[in-house]
Amino acid sequence: MPVRAIIVDDDHKERIVLRYLLEQVKDVIIVGEAVHGLEALMLCQEKKIDLVFLDITMPEMDGLETAARLMEMKDSPAIAFITAQTGMAVAAFELGALDYIVKPIEQSRIEKTIGRVKERIAHRDYIEEMVRQRLRNRIDYIMAKYNEDELLIKRLPIREKGKITLVRHEDIIVCESQGKKVFICTRKGGYLTNYTLNQLEKRLYDTCFLRVHQAFLVNMNYIREIKHFGEGSYLLQLDVCEKEITLSRSKLRLLREKLDI
Repeated sequence: MPVRAIIVDDDHKERIVLRYLLEQVKDVIIVGEAVHGLEALMLCQEKKIDLVFLDITMPEMDGLETAARLMEMKDSPAIAFITAQTGMAVAAFELGALDYIVKPIEQSRIEKTIGRVKERIAHRDYIEEMVRQRLRNRIDYIMAKYNEDELLIKRLPIREKGKITLVRHEDIIVCESQGKKVFICTRKGGYLTNYTLNQLEKRLYDTCFLRVHQAFLVNMNYIREIKHFGEGSYLLQLDVCEKEITLSRSKLRLLREKLDI
């Protein structure tokens, strides 16, 4: 990944020299140049910058103050000071500088700095990938736990005298509206409940349930036969439950799509 750098120096000739040296280094993009600290701050806010080559001696806002302001940014760039002064290194490194290069600048010194910032970027990317992977793992765990919990609660509570029976969704064969109540036929028997078919249609959200008629909600896994009853009418014959279920004309196409027939 290329290192995105800017040059900050109020001396035009010094910027030309540094630009030339950077252009000889592989995988470096010079995003821009600045003549003072405020301009450097604006560049770093507008663009993604990996490395700032920063002169210390500048009018108004010097390099140390500029570096301190850059370090306050959310994604602060690495800072390499370029200066003729030898006595400011301690202050520079206390601010968190990546490097401190004394003029005149040598090509090998610039290449070493670029190598160091590449290592920093690689380490940052590695940490970010680790965080992303842990987040993905956490999300996968939560989703797996959620799906497990979903499986555990796929039971329909049916209130009876003195008890509540929890019926597994897959055991329900057909729900039939009978006046103000709904009869639920299961593999282990039948229950007359106070549910409405609309309520059951929402609760039995599994894709295997289909409202085949105004009065019937059927588990399609138990459909054994579809009989033509004349004049566009059809009856469903179910496993276990011997009752024949009326299939409304409006639901015939949907049932065929669901069963792929």
